[in-house]
Amino acid sequence: MCISSIHGLQLYIIRNSGFSGKLINDVIVALGYNPLHGTKKEFIELSGILVDCVKKGVNSNIKGFSNDAELYLFFQKNRKEIGIHLQLDATGKLTDLASIVQNFYFYTNKYRLWALDIEKALWDNQPYSELTEIYNAFSLYTLDEISKTWYRLLEENPVYDALLTA
Repeated sequence: MCISSIHGLQLYIIRNSGFSGKLINDVIVALGYNPLHGTKKEFIELSGILVDCVKKGVNSNIKGFSNDAELYLFFQKNRKEIGIHLQLDATGKLTDLASIVQNFYFYTNKYRLWALDIEKALWDNQPYSELTEIYNAFSLYTLDEISKTWYRLLEENPVYDALLTA
């Protein structure tokens, strides 16, 4: 498999992540790229960003996902789908939603989140400033899951990975 465009990357992630094209499009746009009309160089840059998200963690300073305002807007725009994906992830791992969020959040932070706050942040459409960290975790979780989908392709195809990083 040889993907050579941002649009091809987007289609691959749609087929293999469980996220919709709209949400994946929103991630690509938030990262600063055009999903339909990117150059080969931009495709390689985007691939590198997704790989770095997996290798270095999504808590680094990633354009479009680096501050509370960006993270909150991304979450608000994609709240329903993020919630559905989190629930499916929890079901697939035979655990509960709070555990999925806690495990991801603990990976990037050292604070405890409460199950009731997680539910409130996810399903109550009213914003709560005290839940900012949870909103951020939802957005970063989404970026992390999408990045892992792309990274798995590269892990399974080391020759292709070498071409992209050369």
